Amino acid sequence: MSEKPFPPRRVAAAMVAALLALLALVACGGATTGPSRNTTGSSASPAGPTTRTVVDMAGNSVTIPARPERIVTNYPAVTQIVFMLGGIRRMAGVPLSNLTTLPLFKKIYPPLADLPAAFGSDTTSVNAETLLAQKPDLVLLSAGNSSLTKKIIDLGIPAVQIAGFSNAEQLKSGVTLIASVLGDQDAANRAKQYVDYYDDAVRRAQDGTRDLTDAQRPKVYYTANNPLNTEGKGSIIDSWARTGGGRNIAADNGVQGTFKDVALETIASWNPDVIVCRDPSTCNEIRKDDRWSTVAAVRNNRVLPNPRGVFVWAARSAEAALQPLWVAKTLHPDRFQDVDISHEVKTFYSTFYSYNLTDAEVNEILNPVVS
Repeated sequence: MSEKPFPPRRVAAAMVAALLALLALVACGGATTGPSRNTTGSSASPAGPTTRTVVDMAGNSVTIPARPERIVTNYPAVTQIVFMLGGIRRMAGVPLSNLTTLPLFKKIYPPLADLPAAFGSDTTSVNAETLLAQKPDLVLLSAGNSSLTKKIIDLGIPAVQIAGFSNAEQLKSGVTLIASVLGDQDAANRAKQYVDYYDDAVRRAQDGTRDLTDAQRPKVYYTANNPLNTEGKGSIIDSWARTGGGRNIAADNGVQGTFKDVALETIASWNPDVIVCRDPSTCNEIRKDDRWSTVAAVRNNRVLPNPRGVFVWAARSAEAALQPLWVAKTLHPDRFQDVDISHEVKTFYSTFYSYNLTDAEVNEILNPVVS
C-alpha cells in the first residue's frame, strides 16, 4: 500500500509552527551548538583553572599554565624527552646543539630544524631577545645554575628546573616531571610506559650478570668530554657499567661524580679492558695516540664508540634505557645470546618515537662514526 501525501493545509500549518518554534529558540540564544552560552549570569559549565603549581627537581614550587603551549629548554636531552612524551609541537625554542648535532632527530622530526636557538650549545648562555621573542609559557631548565635560573625568572618567565640526570632514578623522575608539566594524560601514560621499559631493561641485564664475580667483570673506562675526562661513583655511567656486567674502573679507584679529569698515566695504571667513548671522535684520538698503546683495551681493539641516535645513549638521555642491554651484550655476548640489540632499538623507536628505523639507520646508531 502506497503512503498518502499530507493534505496541503496540514503541511502549511506544520511549517508555520516549526518556523515559530525556531524563532523562539534563536531569541533565547539556544540555537548554538556545543555548551550553551551563559546569558543569565549563572555558571552552566565553569571553566577550569588557567594555572597550576608543580614542584620542580630543585624543590621549588612553580606556577605554570594549566596546559603550556610554548615551551623552551636549554638542555638537548629534554627536547628529546618532550618529543618522546608527545609534546614536541609545543616546543618554541631549543639549545643550539639540538640544531647542529645528532642529525637523526631532525630526520625523524624535520620541523626541529626551524626552531630558534634560545640557548647556546653550552646550555648556560641565553639570548634573552630570542627567548622573549618566542613568548614562552615556561622554560625547562637544567638545575644547578642559580644565576641562569634567576635571569630567566627576572625576564618574567617561569623556570622549571630539571636535575642533570646523574643517575637512572633521576632520569626516570625527570621524565615523569616533564610529563606532569605537559599536563595531559597521554604524556603521563607515555612516561609510565617509558619507566616500565627502563626498569625491565635493567632487570633483564641484571638477571644475566648478578652472579658475576669482580674478576669476571671487565674493567671499563668511559670517556666523557675528552679522552682524559670521565665519570665516577654515583653517576649513571657507574650504574650501567655495573648493571651490564662490568666495573667502572674510575669509580673503583675513588673518582666521584661527573666530568672528572684524570691523568693518562693514571688511566694506564688502571689498564682498562674496555674503553667506551661517548663521542666517536674520542675513540679516534685514543687509537692514534701512541701513549695509549700499552693499555689493554687499545691492544685488544676494545675501544668502542657508544651508540647514539636521537641523543647519546651513555649519559642523561631517554635512550639511556637501551644502554644496559647494549653493555651486557657487548661485555658478555655468551650470556645474552637471546638479545638482539638491533631489534631492541627498532622496538624502542617505534614505541616511543612512532618511527620505523631502517637496517641502515640502526647500523648508524650502533656504530657511529665521526661526521
